[in-house]
Amino acid sequence: MKNWIKSGMAALGVAVLLSGCGGPRYKDVANSVPVMAPDAGRIYFYQPPAPAGVVSNQPYLRVNGVKVGRSKPGSFFYVNRPAGNYEVDTLRDGEALSFTLAPGQTRYVRVSIEGVSGNSSSVGRQEMRLEESEAAARQEMEPLRYWGAGSRERVKLSP
Repeated sequence: MKNWIKSGMAALGVAVLLSGCGGPRYKDVANSVPVMAPDAGRIYFYQPPAPAGVVSNQPYLRVNGVKVGRSKPGSFFYVNRPAGNYEVDTLRDGEALSFTLAPGQTRYVRVSIEGVSGNSSSVGRQEMRLEESEAAARQEMEPLRYWGAGSRERVKLSP
């Protein structure tokens, strides 16, 4: 019995260590993100880390009804899309953003945990917003890790 407990604790410790080893950080790969096609735009999705002890969902994100990836605390990913009108949602009622994407334009969709109290067992509500300031979005994304889009659109990034 004791060996089983020790093995379980060791596996848990390894899992915790590896969970922090996701992809490379934005600040290390920002300059190596592939150039987009001239008639396309880019949509970054990012989620700052959840406050300590706060439970965070990892919702699927859709662009115009098509799943493109999953939001994860402390991570980012992007998709390239032709210029046009887009709606982003999380498969939940009432959570949607609509915007226009121009050729060569980059938009930033921030998913965050809001309404959290100081209680370590708090569960905040997940909110999504369009970050209008590119400088603010890039600064907030610097420490985040590349999570990758859904498998059909995933691009390997390396520093």
